[in-house]
Amino acid sequence: MTSRSHTPDGSHAHDSGAARRGVTMIGDLSTEAIRATIVSWHDIPESRRRNWASSFNVADGIVRRMEAETGIAPVAERWRCGHLNAVLWRKPPAFHGLADRRFGDVVSHLRQILIRLGVHAETGTGLNTLAPAWQELMDRIEPPERKRGLVRFFRFLTVVLIAPEEVTTHALEDFAFWLDDVTLTDDIPALVRRTASNWTWAMREIPGWPQVELRRPGMRDEFTTPLDRFPDSFQQDVDRFLDGLRGHRLGGVYRAPGAVFRAAGQDGRGAKAPRSRAQSPRTIKTRAEQIRAAAAALLQQGVPLESMTSLRDLVSPPERPRQILEFHLNRLRARMTAAGRRDADGAEGDPTSGYVAALAEVLRMIAVHHVGLPEAEIEEILHLRAAVRPETQGTMNETVARKLRALNEPDTLAMLLHLPAEWMRRLPELQLRPRDAALVAMYATALEILLAVPLRRRNLIELEIERHLVIDHRTSAVTGLDIPAAATKTRKQPIVWDFTPRVAAMIGTYISKYRPLLAGGDNRFLFPGLGDRHRDPGDFANELSTRVERELGTDFNLHLVRHLTAWRLLKRIPGAYELVSRVLGHASPKTTMTYYCGLEMIFAVREASRLLELDRIEANRSQARFAGARDRVRARRRKGRNAGTTGTNGAKAKGAGNGAA
Repeated sequence: MTSRSHTPDGSHAHDSGAARRGVTMIGDLSTEAIRATIVSWHDIPESRRRNWASSFNVADGIVRRMEAETGIAPVAERWRCGHLNAVLWRKPPAFHGLADRRFGDVVSHLRQILIRLGVHAETGTGLNTLAPAWQELMDRIEPPERKRGLVRFFRFLTVVLIAPEEVTTHALEDFAFWLDDVTLTDDIPALVRRTASNWTWAMREIPGWPQVELRRPGMRDEFTTPLDRFPDSFQQDVDRFLDGLRGHRLGGVYRAPGAVFRAAGQDGRGAKAPRSRAQSPRTIKTRAEQIRAAAAALLQQGVPLESMTSLRDLVSPPERPRQILEFHLNRLRARMTAAGRRDADGAEGDPTSGYVAALAEVLRMIAVHHVGLPEAEIEEILHLRAAVRPETQGTMNETVARKLRALNEPDTLAMLLHLPAEWMRRLPELQLRPRDAALVAMYATALEILLAVPLRRRNLIELEIERHLVIDHRTSAVTGLDIPAAATKTRKQPIVWDFTPRVAAMIGTYISKYRPLLAGGDNRFLFPGLGDRHRDPGDFANELSTRVERELGTDFNLHLVRHLTAWRLLKRIPGAYELVSRVLGHASPKTTMTYYCGLEMIFAVREASRLLELDRIEANRSQARFAGARDRVRARRRKGRNAGTTGTNGAKAKGAGNGAA
């Protein structure tokens, strides 16, 4: 794609029309200057001008509050779209004390103000029509979801005068820049990801579609080379390694136990032999991606592709593991610097990374179990892995704890626990289109299941009706869940759960009434996506979290529900780590204690405060006894003092009497 300046209104096409619609190009974008400019717009009705001024003041409060909350420094021109996108969407409307509709009005009015100021792309009737070539492609897309996933990208290409045959791999990068620079758009990365996904689908499914692979900004594998481009011998060796992880070659996966123990920094005395169980398909896929990333790091540093003939080339010569890890650490440093989390001169010190440590781990696996390197070289890889591995977490992350405390506030928690039923109750009065109503029911059902059963995101998204739901075939009622151990993260224990009547009734209503509006005939998933697939995990989780945040006015994500379950159990039964471990499906209670032990202090402090208040209540109830006891003690003391005084005086008096006689 040739370089084009992204003017907000596509000046090459819309300049004269923009002038007729009253666009006011001003040099000063300060808050006071914009307020004064709004007042000067006498070509619009007075009521609309007042509404715009009010919304601008509300937006000003939101922006300043979020700048203070997030630490994002205010810029000289805070009313540019790029800065607004960084702060405006940080918190749900309820956080600012606004209803969804009011927040939507504020954003809509702000957008119109920015359009008139000439810093936002023009929108409106007749301004977002597609070029004929793009409209022709749009008309050939069948599912409405696919059209919605591409229409904004097509509008962008129309504005910048890019024809289908002119699209290049960098079009998405330009699209993302345009969205951030001259539009108010929430969650631009997610929008760009959906665009890339729908474009890839269209390339595969629609004849005549431009065969250009779009690269979205920030995608993990943008520097990698597909494994099928490596020499055949390298690909075959990767397949052999992955077969070992699948358990197809269990007899030859591990070398002598003594060598393995020494390579792991152990002496082997009293230790169990390493397990050789088969890895899950997801783990194997991750290992393949890590091998690809490791190989790409060497290619980026000048190692010829044709020289990569086996996995040994990743770990030998000995300097290669260091080259791989340094490459990925440098990428991490660059991202941290760009995000403002690290000085350009590295003042924050060398970073650690779970991702880089995982690359070091797969290199160790190759060196020990697949290639059989000398122990000295394996030891060097172990040192590298230790250097890049983050410190083991000993308690709950403070950020997570803060979100959890906010979610556990009595009013917030009450709203959350009743939210699924409230969403379902509202459906008739909202008068939504059938499909939109079905989406609300889907998210309500997902949240109800999460609150009842603290599933991990993958297990929730991949629920299959016939395979994972327990159905009473006499009544067709859903009575519970039965997820086999092999489908869980730890693969140690299945998830078997009985539903309460409330949960079962909501699932039954969703399946019978709403799910048919979302799923094709052959789709087997409880939360269906396109075709025969389940919903996209990232999009599903983000949408559900956004909907909950709008209601609660606080941060929310799917995994937070698991923490909330642990919180509630430990609050009721302090120290019940074995129970929490089983409910959450942890591999060991030790994992549970490591992560949630910080909650014990919170509950201990609360219990100490509660006991203090109980003691005070009991003291109040025995106040009369306390006063009586005090009076009796004082009386005894007075009596003692009086008795001593009386005896002395009496003796003196008796002596005086005898003497006189």
